[in-house]
Amino acid sequence: MPRKVSYGLARRVADLYVLLDRRGREAVMSNLRRIHQYSGVSLSDRALRALARENFLNFAKYLVDFFKFLHPRPAVLNRVVCYGNASEIFDALLAHGKGIITLTAHLGNWELGASALAARGYKFNVVALWIPDPKVNALYQRQREARQLHPIPQGRAARECIAALRRNEIVALVGDRDYTSARDTTEFFGQSARMPRGPAKLALTTGAPLLPIFMIRQPDDTFAYIIEEPIWADKNRDTVDTIMRHTAAAMERVISRYSEQWFLFHDLWNVEQDLALATKMAFGESDAAARQAHE
Repeated sequence: MPRKVSYGLARRVADLYVLLDRRGREAVMSNLRRIHQYSGVSLSDRALRALARENFLNFAKYLVDFFKFLHPRPAVLNRVVCYGNASEIFDALLAHGKGIITLTAHLGNWELGASALAARGYKFNVVALWIPDPKVNALYQRQREARQLHPIPQGRAARECIAALRRNEIVALVGDRDYTSARDTTEFFGQSARMPRGPAKLALTTGAPLLPIFMIRQPDDTFAYIIEEPIWADKNRDTVDTIMRHTAAAMERVISRYSEQWFLFHDLWNVEQDLALATKMAFGESDAAARQAHE
């Protein structure tokens, strides 16, 4: 079906989901309240409900696009993606010969953000969660490979990421969800939350620049990149914690502006709940014994 027709159907399904998924709706409203209060804005419950509904509708569009752009043609990408100066930034950073660690969030359309640049010839290695269901996992990995993205299983990510950076390639990471059993936290929107520490460790180990980059949906359903200043880790000056603070701040700036496109349907700041959900998604199990067995 045409993209607009698909969007129309997806929005109707999303509207039903907003009504039926009380837990998800309330979690999104809670996240939105925290984000905007951190920015000094107090929203009424009515405004929060409207913003939460828009969040669900945007996520429905994201799911449509996940399949619509399975084999993105350059002509189509040039119509729907505003690249801005992305190529110039990537070329300048790759000239250092250390590769690039791109850091994004579950915001806008992160999958298309990587594949649109891969279509321009950049070598992207995407660290991806291996889903316990073999058929669903195979579907997701086929989709990524069709977009010229090389998926790296999270369980063996460190070694493969270092090898890719030594080849002066790009390693793409998502920085707002931690799927490990770690309990380390970082301040995020004013409160402690579990955030993946792998990107900071990788930057310290390799000297590769960390580039916060996000692809945001525009009102006309085209997309544009937002690229923050690269973060260069210095072993003599930085620690994992200081780099984490820089990356969290970059995500805060962009998520604050586009909160209706941040797709997180639980309370990230409830550390125990987040740990249980992450473990279940990573292993298909949630109890402590199962985590220890997999570790």
